[in-house]
Amino acid sequence: MKTAKTLAQISSSKGFQLSEILVSWQYYTEETVILAYSEIKRRGIQINEEIEKLITAFSEAQGKTISQLETELFESKNVANYQEYYKSLSAFSETSNDDLKRLEKLRRDQMFQREVVEKKQANKDVLYGGLWFVGGLAVTLVSLGSGKGGPIAYGAVIFGGIQFFRGLMKS
Repeated sequence: MKTAKTLAQISSSKGFQLSEILVSWQYYTEETVILAYSEIKRRGIQINEEIEKLITAFSEAQGKTISQLETELFESKNVANYQEYYKSLSAFSETSNDDLKRLEKLRRDQMFQREVVEKKQANKDVLYGGLWFVGGLAVTLVSLGSGKGGPIAYGAVIFGGIQFFRGLMKS
């Protein structure tokens, strides 16, 4: 299965990544290879002899010159050339930037709400943990202080202490 990359992925790729697409053109879709080649030309990156040979091999495998392949691709996208197609990316990006800003605001609001809930839970842990700890300690001290023995509430003391300190750590 051949890998396809979008215009956004191609235009944000580093030069060596674009060259890698041309070197391994057999593993990429025709559109991806053409877009990578066009992006290299747009950036003015020097194409060495080895890459030129690979582009020729790609063209021969398609049965057309790279120029013909470019023309056909951009006509199918209803644009005259790569420059127009590239500019359509920025028009799309402006629309999606509004969506991204909205999603980022929503994410921040959700994080704030989660922090509020966690803070409330931490305060409850401190309160109830402290009550269990003090209550268990009081029952234990009273029963030991009577001299007759009685319940030792070590479970309540341990549970309350853990809950209390866990609440302190979260708050």
